[in-house]
Amino acid sequence: MTGAGFTPPTPSAPADRRTPANRAAGPAALFAAAAPPPGLAADHRVAGWWRDETFLHDLYQTAAAAPDRPAIVSHRAHRPAGHRIVTLDHGQLARYVDRFAGALRSLGLGPGDPVAFQLPSWWEASALTLACLRIGAVAVPVLPTQRAHGLERVLGDLRVRLCVVPDAWEGFGHAEALAELAHRLPWLRHRVVIGDAAATGAVDFAEYFLRTPHEQLPDPGGPFVAAPDRTALAVTVMGLGDSFTSTLHTPNTLYAGLRSQQQSPGLGPLPGEVSYSALPLTSLASLLFGVYWPVALGGTAVFQDVWDPDSCLDLLEQAGVTRAYAAPVYWAEVLAAQRRAPRRPAALRLLLSGGRTRTPAGLLAELPVALGAPAVAVWGSPEVGLGTVARGETPAERSAESDGRPLPGLELSPLSELPRAPGGPVVERLRVRGPAVCLACWPHGAETLRLPWEQDQGWLDTGDLARADGLGGVQVVQWAGHRTGAIFLVPVAELEDGLLAHPAVREAAVVGYPDPEHGELTCAVVVPAAGADPPGLPELRRHLTARGLAEAFLPTRLELAGSLPRDAHGGLRADALRSWLARLRPGAPRPPHSGHSGHPQGLAEPRRRPRTG
Repeated sequence: MTGAGFTPPTPSAPADRRTPANRAAGPAALFAAAAPPPGLAADHRVAGWWRDETFLHDLYQTAAAAPDRPAIVSHRAHRPAGHRIVTLDHGQLARYVDRFAGALRSLGLGPGDPVAFQLPSWWEASALTLACLRIGAVAVPVLPTQRAHGLERVLGDLRVRLCVVPDAWEGFGHAEALAELAHRLPWLRHRVVIGDAAATGAVDFAEYFLRTPHEQLPDPGGPFVAAPDRTALAVTVMGLGDSFTSTLHTPNTLYAGLRSQQQSPGLGPLPGEVSYSALPLTSLASLLFGVYWPVALGGTAVFQDVWDPDSCLDLLEQAGVTRAYAAPVYWAEVLAAQRRAPRRPAALRLLLSGGRTRTPAGLLAELPVALGAPAVAVWGSPEVGLGTVARGETPAERSAESDGRPLPGLELSPLSELPRAPGGPVVERLRVRGPAVCLACWPHGAETLRLPWEQDQGWLDTGDLARADGLGGVQVVQWAGHRTGAIFLVPVAELEDGLLAHPAVREAAVVGYPDPEHGELTCAVVVPAAGADPPGLPELRRHLTARGLAEAFLPTRLELAGSLPRDAHGGLRADALRSWLARLRPGAPRPPHSGHSGHPQGLAEPRRRPRTG
């Protein structure tokens, strides 16, 4: 068997995270020292949420029993027609995981070392993630849309030892940018490039990782390790004010999310599942759907490196995808493409939509008709992965006024079974508790980790705001990093939902703009519905008031646009909208922009968006 000789170590007692030595050694020492209390870990094991094995055991078992079963089907948009699909079976994936792990060890990497890769959704990213688990290193995926500043922050703050990048991707020279940063990153030992490595003096990935059979060579660094309760993944998110936070997960917190889905009727993944995610392999959702869970189930992950709705539909059909996950903005484009040129993705049995954005009720109703599979809305976060699912079993879920009920094993606050009080329930911080919650969070630069079990009776704050829907579920009214208002904290998501319910509105966003008297007021940026007369601000304010929105929350400014700027995850680029608003004088004529109904140059992204570049 490919993984012969692999045995996880016996967990040792955690070191003191606050010692001067740990602070001097940086985040690697903090990550290595973090471990759940033995009693908590034992309880989760008894309940079946956690286990003594890791995803590597699953990979090696499938590689031994069914080595030819497809593990990854990867679509590469920039390759010639007829050569765009790359398929790896489980035997090949296991071999490359061992080979890449040996390459990392031969370059001096070991337990606790952060290893970054800024790659599109390629099979190499998946194999590197599992190779980090093989040697006990911490995988640090970095979104390729991060340019020099963001990359330097991630690599410098986490003291990354090795970073893998493509030579160039979607018009940006990643290898050159990394080379220019290297002299400011004393902890970075190795730069590894997929493509032309010689131009920047980097390690050639093809030569050193792909073609060198490290798995057949004597291991220069000692036995391989993979502890199920220690940090294996750091998902890094940029927040407001150029702040960064890394969410730390272990194999067991990632596995618990799979177990919670398996115990959820109609949602549980099946053995051999073929899964697809439209988000890049830097989001926790895509890492779960595309790396960890397919391995655990002996299934197949389907990757798409450049977003295009027609290519997505072709993949769903040709790869036999059974479960597909995407943000609502992606599903809307898939729906339009399916209407233009229908496909028959006959294997599809479940569509999931959401994450950190709300799915409109109309989209949830149309997707099953167009694609032949039920669609459900979900809420999730980097701290917990998938957290809730709205199955359409309550009126609030069907009207997109609820984000659903928590998955088995997960507790949410706030929750209440009581009917709604007049005026609606109180909005609270959305907190999570359970076996799928991350090991810790690390605000970059902090001397200690935020550990769930050491504060607030195990509750971890996600940064979102929510309220109970009165039927056992929650409604998220505001997502972390998407807030506005000075005197009042405006419920942005609730305002946007109300605007979307107006028949003349196709897309809507609410952002803040500076005001000399009040500090910040709210502006509604609206994309009018096709063929409809654009709505005016008084009309929209009356519409929102009729839906129960308080006067203090109503927008005081309206701007019409041809489209809204989205990032690679499908989320709104509020920063771009704020910059645009700052350049405009309210009420002034807007310059025309072909194809975007007066939308300013550079604000809207083209339909064919690179998911990671």
